[in-house]
Amino acid sequence: MKEFTEDLLRLFSSKTRCRIIDMLNRGYDHPEDIAEDLDMTRQAVDKHLIELHDWGLVERNAIFPHDGRPKIIYELTRECKQLAKVFDRIGDKYRNSMINRAEKDMEQFDIKLAEGEIAEKIYDKKINEIKKRWKYEVLTEGLQNQDENN
Repeated sequence: MKEFTEDLLRLFSSKTRCRIIDMLNRGYDHPEDIAEDLDMTRQAVDKHLIELHDWGLVERNAIFPHDGRPKIIYELTRECKQLAKVFDRIGDKYRNSMINRAEKDMEQFDIKLAEGEIAEKIYDKKINEIKKRWKYEVLTEGLQNQDENN
């Protein structure tokens, strides 16, 4: 893997930075509001925002209210929004391939059970092992809700 790609993945491997990106995408713009909802210090949020800014993923702007100090706000760049969509597509594609692999493994035991080659108790045991190995419930969690919304 290329060093730049590794650095980018490291940047997005932070759950906090991903949550900040999601919050900015949902309309949050001020570090105080983000810090409050994440139950973090403002300084911690600022540190993440600076790193995201240095990578060109967020823009910083100043608002000058009539009755106070300037207020710094943040918003996602177009590049960040595009990158997040690419990551989501890659994640969805990988999740679907993992689900397909698990279902293919389970199908083999469906056939064996239907043909009487294995006992139902063994079938249940093997299906549970496959589901555990592939983290099937985690992979399929939320997919039914997505299907209903589409």
